[in-house]
Amino acid sequence: AAVSAAPTGGDGARTVIEQYGVGHSPSGNTQLRWGAFGQNDSEEHPAVIVIHGGGFHSGDFNDIETDQDLVCAGFCVFDIEYRLAPPGRVPGQRRDLGRYPEQTDDVATAIRAARSPAPGSVAFGRVNGNVGAVGGSAGGSHAAYCAAAPTLGGDQLDAAVLLSGAYDFHDPASLIDTRCAAFGADVRNYVGCSPGPACDGNGGLLDLASPYRRFTRSSSPVFIVASNLDPMPPNQFTILVNLVAALGVPNCEHFLIIQTPGPNGCTGHSFDLWPNVSAEAIAFLNAFLQVPTTGVPADE
Repeated sequence: AAVSAAPTGGDGARTVIEQYGVGHSPSGNTQLRWGAFGQNDSEEHPAVIVIHGGGFHSGDFNDIETDQDLVCAGFCVFDIEYRLAPPGRVPGQRRDLGRYPEQTDDVATAIRAARSPAPGSVAFGRVNGNVGAVGGSAGGSHAAYCAAAPTLGGDQLDAAVLLSGAYDFHDPASLIDTRCAAFGADVRNYVGCSPGPACDGNGGLLDLASPYRRFTRSSSPVFIVASNLDPMPPNQFTILVNLVAALGVPNCEHFLIIQTPGPNGCTGHSFDLWPNVSAEAIAFLNAFLQVPTTGVPADE
């Protein structure tokens, strides 16, 4: 159900904050919300969920530039929240720790809701059943996880754009990389374990939670994006690019953006990279989600 109105989106599309599902936990249930952007025509449109970053413990559904670009390209867009790991919480999360697999379960719930929005949603009757994603950083990790294979059932993404995602949580070089981000601390906090073989080793908790383990030749196409000195450890980009090629996952693409490093020695990260790849990312999503040609504004 819609719970509050928000500003109007691109090309007059309405934006509404809605509850898309419930996150279940022994500590209590959490109502999950998204910012929904519909389309003002009679066509059925593909859906794209936008998945924020924040080290698995922070962030919110408010990437307006990405949302607007996707709406103008003809998608129904759902900018989602998901439960957060400590010390983060979304409204109503209370004592729920939000650790793996709760966050990926929430994304899977959002995919199923976007595939068939509930009556009362601004997008009810306006979607064609295809769902893609744009995720950044931790959100890129979640998008990769749900593009690789089904999670709860009926929830494998049809295509995903991955901006600076984390894919192999137990990669040794990544765990010690502290240039501009606390990769090791963030992923260990996300799965709830301390440094050591049971956490960091092959078959340990970090390995078991890593999206790369889920990829097969049946995985959906992914567009893997990073910058040359991305705060996300560079092995993360290379590992997934090489893996999807070795497995023969069809129609995957990748793009390493070359930028001049800032004062901290790092280049762009996550949704900061969106303006550099938005045209390519939208074309990639269009190829697999089938935007109706009559639904895209003529001046876009």
